[in-house]
Amino acid sequence: GPFYGLTLGDFPDGDGGICVEATPFVIAQVNTKNRLGKVDGRYPHWVAPYDSSQYDRFSLIFYSTWQQYRAPGPAYFGKALDKNERI
Repeated sequence: GPFYGLTLGDFPDGDGGICVEATPFVIAQVNTKNRLGKVDGRYPHWVAPYDSSQYDRFSLIFYSTWQQYRAPGPAYFGKALDKNERI
């Protein structure tokens, strides 16, 4: 089900977040550097590219195993931005 991801490290802001397949043709990238991002882990997801030879990246993932079953909802939660926009 849904989980919260938080990444820490010295990698550039906007890199190394969580990518999730929102639709077969849309990939959403959730910036999780120094902030929580919520993603439904039942959709295909992976770590966005970052230069691991130059930077450290650590991730904390928070999820519950005690919840009742929930039907899949959106692949990610929050406002969708154009690829050039930043929060």
